[in-house]
This record gives sequence, C-alpha cells and structure tokens, in this order.
Amino acid sequence: MTTFLLKRIGTLLAAVVIALAIWSLVLVVFDVNPLIGRQPWQVFDWLVTADGAAENRELIGSNLLVTLRDAGIGYLVGLVAAFLLAVIFCISPVAERIVMPTAMVLRSIPLVVMTPLITLIFGRDLVGVTVIVIIVVFLPALANILFGLRSVTGEHRDLVLAYGGSSWTVLRKVALPAAIPATLASARVSVPSAVTGAMIAEWLSTGEGLGGAISRAAGSFGYDQMWASAIVIAAVTMIAYAIVSVADTLVLERMGQLS
Repeated sequence: MTTFLLKRIGTLLAAVVIALAIWSLVLVVFDVNPLIGRQPWQVFDWLVTADGAAENRELIGSNLLVTLRDAGIGYLVGLVAAFLLAVIFCISPVAERIVMPTAMVLRSIPLVVMTPLITLIFGRDLVGVTVIVIIVVFLPALANILFGLRSVTGEHRDLVLAYGGSSWTVLRKVALPAAIPATLASARVSVPSAVTGAMIAEWLSTGEGLGGAISRAAGSFGYDQMWASAIVIAAVTMIAYAIVSVADTLVLERMGQLS
C-alpha cells in the first residue's frame, strides 16, 4: 500500500512539474504581455510571500469553498441519479427509449446557452448551480454505467437462469458487480466536469465562488487574483481526481480486476 501511494504521489508531482513548465513556456513562446500573464513564481508570491498574502489566501479560500460546495453537491447527485436511472433502463428498455432522446437533446445544447434559462427556472442560488453541474455529470456517467450493466455475457445470464435465478438475480448478482469498473470510471472522469460546470454556473449566474471571482477580477484588471484563482482550482481538481483514481484502483485490485 505504501509503495502504491508513493508511486501515485510521485506521478502527481511529476504532472505538477510538467504543468508548471508548460504554463511558463506558453507565456514566453506566445509573448504574453507581462501585465496580463503571470508566471508561477509570481502567483506564489501573491499567495504566500507578498504583503497582504494572508488576505489574498483568505479571499481565494473562501471562494474555493463555495466552488467545492457547488461542484460537490452536483457531482454526487449527478452520479447517484445516473446510476439509478441506468439500473431502471437495464430493467426496462422502454423507459430508456422514452427518456434518452430527451436527455440527448438537452445535453447537445451548449451549457453557456442553457445556463441563463436554467437560472430563470431554478434561480441564482445553490439549486440552479446544482442543476447545471448535474447536467454536465449525468449523461456521460449514465451512458458509461449503462454500458457496464449491459456487459454481462449471455453465458453468465444463462448460468444464473439455469440455477433457478430470475432476471432480478442476474441484475443483482452479475450485472451490478460487472458495472463497478464503469461506475468508478464515471466517478473519476466526472470530477473535472463537475468543477467546470460549477465554474460556468458561477461565472454566468450566481457571481459567487471562484467562477464569479475570476470574472470580476478580469473585469477590474485584478490579474493576480484571476491567475491565482485559476491555478488553485486546477490544483484542487487534480488532487480530487487523483484521490478518486486511487480509490478506483484499490477497489478494482480488491475485485481482482487489476494485476
């Protein structure tokens, strides 16, 4: 376990170093105006060593908590809803034929276009943001989990039925365990999607959290705050993704699906 965690931490640190190098290189190669672009050490200075760094960290931290709340609630609700609906679709293909076309149409509309309408319906508060995050998370997770549920082979189904099991037994004993890898994969890839959805909702609707803070900072030439906000949320998203990925790997190893 210790070796596994050390390897994952090493991989994460390597990814951070590469991301910082690319960030700095892009600013240099594209000759970004230093009044707008900020190098990694400048963001570090604004957050850690500059005069007023404590106030800067407090500002970023308070906005970060709002964004994590917005993304976290929508993430959990979206995944649970996707799992439950996937089970219903697996039991009743008729329900899938009724619901999926509508869901596909809704998801095909750009989120930037849908956000104002969702805001009008659900309001500029946590409910509206949660709905937007659910939309981002829900459909990809649903498709992935449903694929996992339907990955049961005919031989497995016939074996359960031959021993007197029912379709419900097939679902409970075979399909649900078979869908665990797809469910975990959905949980992993939904992390950045949930954060993106929350940031867009905050930017276009509530004006709260890091999404709203970045919008205000860009409009008031607060580029230090804008860069710091973007880097902090990117770092937190990377850490959250790594944590879910570790949980994914541990579960699959326990199930004997990883060597």
